[in-house]
Amino acid sequence: MENKKKNLISRFVFYFLGCKFNFSHIAVLVIVIFLLSFIGFSIFWPFLEREREIVIEEGQSLNFIADVLKNEGVIRNKLIFIFYVLITGNEKKLQAGRYFFEPGINVFGVVQSMTKGFSESEDVVLTIPEGFNVFDIDERLFSFGLIKKGEFAKKYFADEGQFFPDTYHFKRPDSLSEGKNETADSAGSPQADSTTSTSSGQASSLQVDSIAEKIKNHFNLKLKDSIVVLSPLVFQDTLVRASILEKEARNEEDMRLVAGVIENRLERGMLLQIDATVSYGACLKKLKDSTYKYCDVSQVPVGEEIKNDSPYNSYTRPGLPPGPIANPGIQAIKAVLNPQKSDYLYYLSTRDGSRIIFSKTANEHAANRRKYLGL
Repeated sequence: MENKKKNLISRFVFYFLGCKFNFSHIAVLVIVIFLLSFIGFSIFWPFLEREREIVIEEGQSLNFIADVLKNEGVIRNKLIFIFYVLITGNEKKLQAGRYFFEPGINVFGVVQSMTKGFSESEDVVLTIPEGFNVFDIDERLFSFGLIKKGEFAKKYFADEGQFFPDTYHFKRPDSLSEGKNETADSAGSPQADSTTSTSSGQASSLQVDSIAEKIKNHFNLKLKDSIVVLSPLVFQDTLVRASILEKEARNEEDMRLVAGVIENRLERGMLLQIDATVSYGACLKKLKDSTYKYCDVSQVPVGEEIKNDSPYNSYTRPGLPPGPIANPGIQAIKAVLNPQKSDYLYYLSTRDGSRIIFSKTANEHAANRRKYLGL
């Protein structure tokens, strides 16, 4: 009985191959298996390393779309993409639109997105400028309906400096908006289900965590591309200084000069006496309030706050503040790593903010204050 089964299997193999089963057919079979493995690997293995925005217009051919995806680094192999689209019968199903592909997506995911029309029309496009702090980011996220007011600032203030300034795309939080509507509809009703606000809060928490993780991951990718590897201690020190530069200077030249002044003052044991650190410290203290309110650092009465000692008061505390006071861009970070050497120990900004005036001595600085600020 066993011999009969073996014979049947052998006859089936021979019939399938159409001739005798010899070495050449084994080689062909190995090649076929290799090709299928390669195709499967190419389709399902993630390739994209950084976010990409792709625009597909009506009437564009499969070949043209494949070229665009290949040139933008979304797919590894143009022919594999075309093969997969054709073999799955999706050639006529690819939809026009603006697509935002995230790191880790593969050919399967790209085709799925483009056939189901997951285009950017469903996304929120939001820009975080250089020098924004967690309070500013929180306010912007809230204004776009992505979070509840104060959620981001209260949860991620300790990660200040690691939210890279750039343009980001986020999915609209349908569950959050639905939760808000449900809560509003049931407000004042004795029958209101407490689980509504709980589920809404959970959805909101997941949303803010997802946003923070995405921005921080982007920050790490940008640093790998642009900055030399630094030890954790030097890296933190660099972020603190770069965050100060974002608040104190506007262009690369001034940033490098201010970075040099900070270095000079620290080397001499001088207090930094930077208003921006004082303002940030004042806003940070307000996070402890039970009711969150957006704190604009530019509106803090620095003259009064200078009198209040805090870890961020660079008029009373020596050295750098304990953490970044904003989120710096690559230009500011590079300025810290390559400061302009000079004998300057002081600087001030003109009233319109268009210029920074540097001084070597206290007397020279006092004269510049009278000349440019009328003080």
